[in-house]
Amino acid sequence: MRRLPAVSGILLLLVAATACGRAEPGSGDASALCSPGYEPRELVDRPLQPALPSIPGRIPTGDQPAETRTTDAAAIKKIAAAACSLPTPPPDIACTLELGPSYELRFLDTQGRTTTLTAASFGCQFVEGLGSRRYDAKPLWEALAAAGLPAPRPR
Repeated sequence: MRRLPAVSGILLLLVAATACGRAEPGSGDASALCSPGYEPRELVDRPLQPALPSIPGRIPTGDQPAETRTTDAAAIKKIAAAACSLPTPPPDIACTLELGPSYELRFLDTQGRTTTLTAASFGCQFVEGLGSRRYDAKPLWEALAAAGLPAPRPR
């Protein structure tokens, strides 16, 4: 009976270590998104639910978070500029191990190019999809909120 807590502890440690070092490349053309001549067509903001373990007896509903769209070019340019200006994390960064929502931002430009960013609203608030990983997404959240799009509340 004492093996069960030990196995659970080891699994938790492995999951935590894997999640901290995870880096997924983004899609699209990040250089176009961050260029001064960027001409946006649309931005889709979609909250992502964190994956939680299933609860016995609970039936999944299949509900997905709602998408919010904007075609306001000035607002999209401000959001893109906020994302592109985020710093890259130092190599010795240490983040809290917590869970929370993330957001998927899909930028579509007038050339038909799509750039997808994933921004976490917890821990170091990493943003993926701009080539190098960025962090401290507070300016991004402020730009999204100013445009009336879903964004986490400031902490």
